[in-house]
Amino acid sequence: MQFLTGGGTMGARIRAYDWSTSTLGPPEAWPQDLRTILRIMLRSQFPTYLVWGPERITFYNDAALLLRGVRPEALGRSLPQAWGEVWDIVAPVLDKAFRGEATYLQDGPIDIVQRKGYPERTWWTASFSPIPDETGTVKGALIILQETTERVLTEQRLRLLVDLSTRLRGIAEARSVMATAAEMLGPHLAASRVGYAELSETGESFTVERDWTDRPTPTFAGQYQVRAFGPLIESELKAGHTVCIGNVSTDPRTREPSVAAEFIRTGTRAIIITPLIRNDRLVASLFVHQDEPRHWRDDEVALVQEVAERTWTSVLRARAETALRDSEERFQQFARHSSTVLWILNLETRRLEYLSPAYEGIWGEPVEVALSDPDHWIGTLHPEDRDRAGTAIERALHGEESTHEYQITRPDGGVRRIRDTFFPIRDEHGRVRWAGGIAQDLTQHDGSTVYVVDGDETTRRELCRQLQGAGYEVKVFATAQSFLEVAPVLMPGCVVLDIRHPDGGQLTIPKELRARRAALPVIVIGEARGNVAVGVQAMKAGAVDFLDGTYRPEQLLDALASAQAAIRERTEQDQATERVKALIAALPPRERDVLDGLLAGGTNKTIARDLGLSPRTVEAHRARIMERLGAQSLPELVQIAVLAGLQANPPVR
Repeated sequence: MQFLTGGGTMGARIRAYDWSTSTLGPPEAWPQDLRTILRIMLRSQFPTYLVWGPERITFYNDAALLLRGVRPEALGRSLPQAWGEVWDIVAPVLDKAFRGEATYLQDGPIDIVQRKGYPERTWWTASFSPIPDETGTVKGALIILQETTERVLTEQRLRLLVDLSTRLRGIAEARSVMATAAEMLGPHLAASRVGYAELSETGESFTVERDWTDRPTPTFAGQYQVRAFGPLIESELKAGHTVCIGNVSTDPRTREPSVAAEFIRTGTRAIIITPLIRNDRLVASLFVHQDEPRHWRDDEVALVQEVAERTWTSVLRARAETALRDSEERFQQFARHSSTVLWILNLETRRLEYLSPAYEGIWGEPVEVALSDPDHWIGTLHPEDRDRAGTAIERALHGEESTHEYQITRPDGGVRRIRDTFFPIRDEHGRVRWAGGIAQDLTQHDGSTVYVVDGDETTRRELCRQLQGAGYEVKVFATAQSFLEVAPVLMPGCVVLDIRHPDGGQLTIPKELRARRAALPVIVIGEARGNVAVGVQAMKAGAVDFLDGTYRPEQLLDALASAQAAIRERTEQDQATERVKALIAALPPRERDVLDGLLAGGTNKTIARDLGLSPRTVEAHRARIMERLGAQSLPELVQIAVLAGLQANPPVR
């Protein structure tokens, strides 16, 4: 046994082993090739195995002891018996070696039980070298192993992160982003459950909308109180620290009976929780649960942290994109139903980049005509107004807002009076790149537009056909909500509300319109069946008329004609008010002072004293004011001014 001198622990074991029962016989009888290879192997710093003879007798060195962990002794036993769990992987490669072919096995997985005090999955690359005797017959194989665990884990981690980034890039919905990340991270970590928890505004509770679980583990979805899982965990998360616990029953942060019980109740024995802090506030966390105690490696904790950060960035992106899409959808809906024209002009190219659909109704031509020709819009303006419009655009270029009125000439020869508000639009660098505008048609409208709100498609279609046949322009809405969202920008007209179907919103519309003082009279259609109270409720809610579901077509047309007349009357009053406001705004400063004095109940003498003028001068100003506003007497002048929104105050005595 001199050839085994200095062979370390395994050399001593080989010398102490009872070889009398082995087919190899005593060491003194072993072939010289076997002795030489053993001497080399026992002094190697690499984990090395020697498999000898047809029985695949196993030898190994000290460096291989850690690899074996707490497995039963393999020395002197056949390799299939000594390491049965890897035999299916090793057998084909070992057979090649015994046929004289040197080969290797790359990144083979081996579970080691107690190398570091806990079970771990490791990876190894092994070379298999045949050992022939002097006749060339292969007697054994030398297996030299090199651990590749760190490289394999790094590659797996990087592959997961790359795949995650690729998949998240194509997901537009925030919940799907979180679900995808959980579905990818869970199997990678061989975890029981993975998900995202979002904290409430108060920070007292958190909600898990959905999570990934292995099949035996129940979902953690639901709402929970933060304090139920322990104050120590809460404080660590709010401080931005990742919580990593291998056993909730023994960890100081969770071993309090009530806290440990809450984790165990939810099927959790080991956890990783990574907090997500935004603006110094804990907003969410990524959690990984294990249903049994588990040692978490440092690289696993780091991976959870990186996935949390990457995923939350994608969540914020998805939410921003969703908000933008919703905003754009609301804008498009707003623009479709708005009676005003919304426009955007590129100040560099002087081309219109956007025109809302109302342009066609007011300008009397397709939107595409104005968008295709940068000079077309200016060409529709009255010649006297073109210079002012150009000045307004230049003012927008310098960051100023302005409002102008001008006239346009339609292709059919009609003339419309427009009030247009110009404003600058800046890019991300603060530079004015566009001019925006809101153009309102000030020409009188007759209220011939009818807005039908009906949750039933059949009756909605029938109402539309009936009203269009009577010459009305009809716009339809399937729900009260969709109508109310655009009501503030609708052209004056009548609303026909059918409350016989739930989606009609019942009497929400007349109540809301009355609260907003909108010029949209509502005619309600409902099922009264002789019950007067139904109609009374509709009128109290703000409807101008109520029709029972069995109404005759002419009854609806009569109600619309009455409401249309009221709209025309109100429109005329509004226009008269606007004209008076414009006339008052155009008064010279001194005449406006005199008008204010008259509205305050002053006489020529008192106004002259207050303004430092002579009574005769005040009398002359008064005459010119009455002439400008078309008043024949002082009471009529006061009435006109009040119509324009000015306050008439009685004299203080």
